[in-house]
Amino acid sequence: MKRLFFILSIWLGCMLSSCSDYLDTVPGDQYDDNAVWSSPDLVESFVYKIYLGVPYPYQWYMSASLVDEAVPIQNDGVTTRVLTSTMTPDDQGAFVNNWATCMENWWWKSVYTNIRSCNLFLSKIDGVEFTDDARKQQLIGEVHFLRAYFYYLLMAQYGGVPLIDKVINIGDNYNIPRNTFEETVQFIVDDLDAAVADNKLNSQADKTRATVGAAYALKSRVLLYAASDLYHSNGSWAGTYAHPELIGYVTDNRKALYEAAKAAAEKVMALNYDLYKGHSDAAVNFRQLFLQMQSAEQIFITQYDKQNFPYYATDWVAWVCGTPSYGGFALNQVTANLADAFENADGTTFHFDTQKGNPYTGRDPRFYASILYNGASWYINSWGSLTPTTIDITSTDSNKGNTTGYYISKFISPSENNYYYGSRQPQPYIQIRFAEVLLNYAEACLGLKDEASARSAINRIRERAGMPDVPDTETGSALLARYRNERRVELAWEGHRFFDVRRWMIASEAYVPAKGVKVATGGYEEFTFENRAWNNSHYLIPISRTEMQKNTSLIQNPIYN
Repeated sequence: MKRLFFILSIWLGCMLSSCSDYLDTVPGDQYDDNAVWSSPDLVESFVYKIYLGVPYPYQWYMSASLVDEAVPIQNDGVTTRVLTSTMTPDDQGAFVNNWATCMENWWWKSVYTNIRSCNLFLSKIDGVEFTDDARKQQLIGEVHFLRAYFYYLLMAQYGGVPLIDKVINIGDNYNIPRNTFEETVQFIVDDLDAAVADNKLNSQADKTRATVGAAYALKSRVLLYAASDLYHSNGSWAGTYAHPELIGYVTDNRKALYEAAKAAAEKVMALNYDLYKGHSDAAVNFRQLFLQMQSAEQIFITQYDKQNFPYYATDWVAWVCGTPSYGGFALNQVTANLADAFENADGTTFHFDTQKGNPYTGRDPRFYASILYNGASWYINSWGSLTPTTIDITSTDSNKGNTTGYYISKFISPSENNYYYGSRQPQPYIQIRFAEVLLNYAEACLGLKDEASARSAINRIRERAGMPDVPDTETGSALLARYRNERRVELAWEGHRFFDVRRWMIASEAYVPAKGVKVATGGYEEFTFENRAWNNSHYLIPISRTEMQKNTSLIQNPIYN
C-alpha cells in the first residue's frame, strides 16, 4: 500500500501541474479520458484510488462504541442516536457524514461514490490497450472485488439496495428503486465470482489488494450474513411492513446459503493461510498478531503510512483509544460487559459476582492481550523513554477523565507509545483475517447441524489462544452460545459485533446498560456507566430523508417514519 500512495501521489502531482481545475470536476471521479484511459499506469492508479474507499475503523468513535464492546467517552448525537435506538431518516447519527468520522466510508453517499468509480472503470477498461493482458485482467478482478465489498457495506446496513452497474451522470434518471435483499446478495456473490473467474487474481499476492483468498473470504462473510436469523425471520420484527423482500428472503433457501458460505470458507482454508503463532506466550502472541507488517493470518489489509497520512498509523490508534497516562484520549473505552465475556483460563464461564475479589487472575490469555485493567503492566513515555508502570484506575488525576475501569490495548504497541508525537511508522489494519474465516466456517457448520466440524474449527482458534478445547459433550444451544462468545472475544473491536448482534437477532441483549468497574472494599464493584435502549427499527439503518427526496423510488426501512 505504501507503493500505492507513492504512485498515486506522483500521478496526482503530474495531473495537477498540467491541468488546472482537473480534479475539481463534479462528480469528482470524472477524469479526463485522454489522460487516464489511454495509459495502463494511470488506470492502475485510478484503481488504487478506489481502494481508499475501504473503511478505516480507528476513527474518533469506533463501531465498537455503537454496541456493547465500548463506550464513547465524549458522547453526543453521533453515538447517542444509535445507542438509544433513536435514529430517524432526518438524523442517522454515525451513519451519515459526521464530525467524528464515525463509520466513515460506510455512509450511503460515500459508498455509492466508490461504486460509481468501479462502474466507470468497468465501462472504460475494454478500450485500454495493455501490453500485458494478465495485468489488465487482474485489475478487472480487483474492481469486481471492490464493487462487491462496497455493496456488502450497504447490504449490512440497509438490506436490499439499488443495484447500479453503470455510470450515472448529471441529468440521468436518479429514480432507481431498491432491489430485493436476495438480488443484492446475489449481485455481490456474482461480482466475487467474476473477480476470481479465469484466474484473474491467481498471481496477485499483495494483501493490500484483492486476492483469491480475499474474494472467497468476503464471499463466506456475505453468505453467512445472508443465512442469518434476521434475514429469515419473515419480517416478524418489522410489524406490518409491506415489503419483506427488501429486508430478507421470502423463500426458504437457508440451507443452501449455509452450504455456500461453508464452501467459500473451505476455499480459503485450502490456501496458504494460517493462524499467527510467532510467540510461545499466548497473550504476547495475540498482541503481536495486530502489529505485524505481514503474517500468514492476514488475508486483506489496509496499510497506512504515517509519513504521508499522519493521522492513520499506530500512534493514531493509541491517541484515540490509549490511556490518558500516555497522552491518549481513551475515547473508546472497554465495557465491563465485554470484559466479563472473556472466560477463565480453564474454559469455564467467568462470573463477576463470585470472582470480584480477584477478577484479573486466571483469565483467557486474550483478555491480557486486549484489555488494560487496574494493576495491569504497561509502559509510560517519560520524556522520550519507555518506563514500565501499572495501570491505576483509582487515580483522581484530572487527565484520566471518566473511565469504565478498562482501556483497549489490542492494536497498540507497548514499544511505540509516543502516541500522537510518535515515530513515523506504517501499520496494517487487518480487514479480513484467517481466524474470521474459521469462525465463519464454524457458524455455517452449526447452521448445517455439523457440530463436529464446527467444534474443530473453534478449537483451532482456542488452541492458538492458549484455551482448552470445547468439550465434545457440548452440543446444541450450548455450543452455539460458546461459538458466539468465542467470536465476540476473538474479534473484539474489529468491526463485527455491531452487525453480529443484529443478524443473530440478539440486539436486545446487547443494548442493555453499559457497565464499568471500580475498586471497592475487598475487590471490585461493577456499576452502570451508561444507559442504552433497543428498538426493533434499528435492526437496519434508516435511509436518510435527503436520499429519499433525491430518489423518490426508494422505500424506507421498517418502522421508521
